[in-house]
Amino acid sequence: MSLLKKPRANVACNRCRQSKLRCVNSNRSTCQRCAELNLSCSYTLKASQMKKKSLMPKTVSQNPVILPSKELIIEMVQIFFDNQYKGIFPIFHKPTFMSFLRSDEFNPVTFIEQPPITTPLQPNTVVLLAILALCARLHKTLPDALNASLDFGWHARKLVSAEFDNPTLSNVQALCVLSSHEWGEGNASRSYMYVGLAARMAMILGLNEEPTGTNELENEVRRRAIWGVYMMDRCNSSGRKGHSCISLSDIHVRLPDHERNFIFGEIQSQCFRNDIDKLETDRSKISCNGFMIYLFEIWREIGTWVGLTESKLDPLAPWDPESSFYKLSKKLDKFEETLPTSLHFSHLEEHISYGSAADFAYFHGLCFLCRIFLNREYFYASPDIGPRGWWNDLTAQLFDTLDNLDSITKRLKPMNLMVIAPFTGFQVFTAGATSLYIAAYPAKVLKQHFPDQSIQRFKARARDCLTTLNSWKQSWGLGKNWIETLHKLQEMFSEVADLQDDEIRHSISDYGNIENTMQISHVLSDDTTGDEALNAMNNLDLSSIFPDWNEAMNLYN
Repeated sequence: MSLLKKPRANVACNRCRQSKLRCVNSNRSTCQRCAELNLSCSYTLKASQMKKKSLMPKTVSQNPVILPSKELIIEMVQIFFDNQYKGIFPIFHKPTFMSFLRSDEFNPVTFIEQPPITTPLQPNTVVLLAILALCARLHKTLPDALNASLDFGWHARKLVSAEFDNPTLSNVQALCVLSSHEWGEGNASRSYMYVGLAARMAMILGLNEEPTGTNELENEVRRRAIWGVYMMDRCNSSGRKGHSCISLSDIHVRLPDHERNFIFGEIQSQCFRNDIDKLETDRSKISCNGFMIYLFEIWREIGTWVGLTESKLDPLAPWDPESSFYKLSKKLDKFEETLPTSLHFSHLEEHISYGSAADFAYFHGLCFLCRIFLNREYFYASPDIGPRGWWNDLTAQLFDTLDNLDSITKRLKPMNLMVIAPFTGFQVFTAGATSLYIAAYPAKVLKQHFPDQSIQRFKARARDCLTTLNSWKQSWGLGKNWIETLHKLQEMFSEVADLQDDEIRHSISDYGNIENTMQISHVLSDDTTGDEALNAMNNLDLSSIFPDWNEAMNLYN
């Protein structure tokens, strides 16, 4: 008996189209998959489909979003405050936000169609849907959590599209959060557009100017909104093809206050970003979030130099005081040296005890990325290059920084204290890619200068990073591309092949650019360890990927 294959429908529902699954429906009725999963089913025709008469219905019903129970909504919003809020979105006042959700004023059944009038500190419909889109995927027991995130995201986009010409504080916040959701899904263009809209709305609203209202808590939320846009923009613009949509020179508001003061509504005046470098500024009073905002601009400068200029094109030697590398290194040195003691990385355990580990780790993860991106550019230079001991000092610093970055994941992930976001995924990817980068260095040269560093240790770290990214890939579409890149690096290291392709080298420096990443045809296995793919690396010609590889090989072979 032959089994007839069910034909593909002329128009896929929004869920199946977003999940890239075959949609079985009859004249755009509830499709088979949505019916089986008891999900809302809706259809949106593309412009090309609208031109086809056979696909033009008299009416295309759009099912309204159905919110889950109040208890489930509160659980998902709590995930936001425990996780995503700790990174770059400290833009909501949690006590007011949660009090509203627990109140009788919030009714999930009527909230979307008949929303109550809310204050600037309470969520509107778009803000709530954006948060649910970002965090439903992280709920441990929610059935079909990833599709729930996609569903909330679809409805959030639908609502926010009607608000593009309506600048409000809530819409700025919602677009910022929705931008992160889209970036994590690999929709880079959409994410860029949303954070760009958020930036322009913020400018129209004057959020870039120091607020003058009498409600200090609302003033602080306004400050945090513009800084949230700024940080999301700096994350989005990382990589070779990223472009900032908001200039630091346009922001004239004070840095965010300490979290404890914000929670209790006891706002204390902070310094402006440009005042951090002034001698009279008491840096011990600056919040961790304030220092992170300062650090993001250093990251932007380093990312631009690595992604666009590169060490190969710098006409000056890196130890020359006028070189880009030297200036950026000294700027990062000065930043680290002037951090207050409480923000030194050695105090990670104290921040775990205090409950601020997630913010602290996100901040230091960014700091470690800056150092790794800088020092990695000259790792493949000859150990004898430059002033005596220069390469050894640079490499020792690279190894220490990589150890610290990796320790964040190993210490916090088992405690569920990691911020599981696209940028932290990029930090894990960087640790893995850099470990492969180091493991490909001539073993006998490395042993001569660093006898305590084992190639096997770096290989093991790369495998650990793959394991971590694999554990997140069901939540974030973006992570799948990093996993593919790491596997591709392993594959290339394991094969003596022509490596004349700058795309691989650039891919270890890019955060995102998903729509322009390399295409990998082979299917990846979740349980691939990579042991067999990490041999024979010392025999490869990697000059097209790693700068100055030939110098190291020719001198020490």
